[in-house]
Amino acid sequence: MRHVGHTYRLGTHGRAVTSHPGVGGTTFIALLSCSRCPKSGERNLRQMMPPDQIDRKFTQAGWKLDPHICPDCQRRANQEKTMTKPSPAAMKAQAAMFRLLSDHFDVEKGAFALGWSDEKIAAETGLAKDVVTEFRRAGFGEIKEPTELQAIRADINALEQLAREHLQGVTAEIAGLRSRLAQISSRVGA
Repeated sequence: MRHVGHTYRLGTHGRAVTSHPGVGGTTFIALLSCSRCPKSGERNLRQMMPPDQIDRKFTQAGWKLDPHICPDCQRRANQEKTMTKPSPAAMKAQAAMFRLLSDHFDVEKGAFALGWSDEKIAAETGLAKDVVTEFRRAGFGEIKEPTELQAIRADINALEQLAREHLQGVTAEIAGLRSRLAQISSRVGA
């Protein structure tokens, strides 16, 4: 991008230049500010150069220009791209997981077909079991307890409650008998 005037001398468009007296003459330092972070880049110049030549020194040092992006921010952006983009193998495994869940998980019943589970789908696709479980929960729902098990569990709970009530009655009856025994024993002198 062409700019009118010497952008480094004018201090515009994120560019600046400073000078320092030195042995053998003045040393110029061109500065460029990153548009994504507070970092500034510096290039030492023996003499004042045209802006496009100074820009070339920054691009040779790894900077992108207009917008100015330092090498560190470029590296971070590339790492984020590679981390967020799944590989073709991962996409195939996810597609296989979706197909297997569609084929072997009944959303209405909240149950797998006989012989199928999150573990088996993970083994078939090469994905982690946690990934399959999380996807199944989000996309297909939780595993529900079969109605037969719910009925048996309710029967067990009812019988346990009946046993507790019966035990309380028996315990009260035993306590009453002990009390009568104590009364009779004290009258008879036994």
